[in-house]
Amino acid sequence: MEKELIKNIKIFLNKENIKKIKEIKILNLWVVSQYKNEYNPMHYHEGDLSGVGYLKIPKHMTENKNVKNKTIKTNGTIDFINGQKAFLSKSIFNLIPKTGDLLIFPNYLMHTAYPFNIEEERRSFSFNAKIIFNK
Repeated sequence: MEKELIKNIKIFLNKENIKKIKEIKILNLWVVSQYKNEYNPMHYHEGDLSGVGYLKIPKHMTENKNVKNKTIKTNGTIDFINGQKAFLSKSIFNLIPKTGDLLIFPNYLMHTAYPFNIEEERRSFSFNAKIIFNK
């Protein structure tokens, strides 16, 4: 899995026009299994880059309803938070994950995963990576 992550990190960095990479080290990697009403509070990571890969997503996870029978738009989604609210600028980017998605982002980018109300598992893996540059 480490080789696959490093390959994808290189693709990501290349698209961002980041060159002169000497080495990419995966610092840690873990699996997150979440069930009904579980979530990840807002946080950030160590290293230089972090990521989340989605292994299993409950069907209709984002379509479930709250007690007043209204759809909650963030059920099971992930938010990336940066900066502050400003004219013509959003500080929160919401994404509905799909099985197979791999999201790579800077370690300092705050993010949170919202709870969902379906009796199934949402399974993902997360990682932190260190980028070592040529001098």
